[in-house]
Amino acid sequence: MPEQLSLTDLDALHLAAHSAEIASSEGGESLLLDGLALLPESTLQQGTIEVDIATEGPAYPGIVFRAADTLNYELAYAQPHTSDEWDALQYDPIFHGANCWQIYHGEAYQRPTQVPTGRWFTLRVTFAGCRARICVDEQAPLVIERLAHPHQEGMVGVWSYRPAYFRNLRISPSAHILEEGREIAQPLDASWQRVHAWFVEGLGMAVCEANGALNLHRYLPSSVRGITLSRRLLVASETEAELAFGYSDVLELSLDGETLHQGENTFTRSPEWEARGYVVPEHRLTVRLTPGEHRLTAMLQVTEPFGWGLAMALRGDGIELLPPEWS
Repeated sequence: MPEQLSLTDLDALHLAAHSAEIASSEGGESLLLDGLALLPESTLQQGTIEVDIATEGPAYPGIVFRAADTLNYELAYAQPHTSDEWDALQYDPIFHGANCWQIYHGEAYQRPTQVPTGRWFTLRVTFAGCRARICVDEQAPLVIERLAHPHQEGMVGVWSYRPAYFRNLRISPSAHILEEGREIAQPLDASWQRVHAWFVEGLGMAVCEANGALNLHRYLPSSVRGITLSRRLLVASETEAELAFGYSDVLELSLDGETLHQGENTFTRSPEWEARGYVVPEHRLTVRLTPGEHRLTAMLQVTEPFGWGLAMALRGDGIELLPPEWS
């Protein structure tokens, strides 16, 4: 039988919240939360967590699992105000206090789901190893094939951006995930040579995520607001190279010290997918490369806590990516 945990004793919760209070209604007491509430005495490495949720307006209420602390944890949440849209149900790993949904997006991490406003619904997360199953009530689940954090035991909790009501939190060590998740789609075909790792100034090598995007929040604390990445190329003979790249938030891209692109890609309040600031390699540039070594440099700045990173690929005859530790 699942174990029921109390959300109505604020002294027993580890709070990192704008507001947290106990609300009363005909159904009994609930936690009205805007922020994070962890249960420090309740930890799971695998299992099932479910909670009843209600909202009165736009909100992003969810379940926290495998929390190392208040700044690093796995998060799954529902969005009643975008019910039936592509991001109504979402997986969003938190690194150094940053929500990273601009890095983790698409069918492998988001799913259309009916999420009601003004009545209670149940959000459920089952997780084991690198996989998780997320669903609202008994609807079709979002299955995550590659959770972003290591498979460690961690605290259980709830989270919301904007106020939401939580009650009847239940946990169980049972974890059965039968469905297969969506493949992590690669936005470019096999003719492109993807950059899977970068040399990060002051840090060393940083490896990209499974979808090809470098998640800088994984490697850098929130106090770092700008960084320089580099990668060297070796060109056998003169060739024309095409670059495809995407980023968040602000980028200056250079080749051998010459600026190729300057721009900004951030979240804007729009119902359009293109306005969310996702890291997708949709920008294109063509450059002429002479034989020998060349150096790509990306100067990135972070301006919002939704995903800080870069995705890049290139194609052209006789181009070799040198190891990132050589950059």
